[in-house]
Amino acid sequence: MAIKRTHDVVATVGVYKDRDGKEKKRYVNCGSAFLDDSGRMSIKLDTIPVSPEWSGWISLYAVEKRDAPAPATADRYRGAPDGPDGEDIPF
Repeated sequence: MAIKRTHDVVATVGVYKDRDGKEKKRYVNCGSAFLDDSGRMSIKLDTIPVSPEWSGWISLYAVEKRDAPAPATADRYRGAPDGPDGEDIPF
């Protein structure tokens, strides 16, 4: 039976102010959600929030786009334009 990681399990555990003074939510990644071949979803918790500001709610955020592997450094520069003096960039 194949199992695929599909979601991050995330809790909002408070708020903070950024450099501009805007209020932002503080999140903690609590684990992952998985989907098996028969369509059943399972959740693996790595941590449980204990903040007094935690509401008890946990959200699921899809991870499909983020799990794509980044291209290797050399692949990223293939087809890149020539260097500033017209010579090829040695990658």
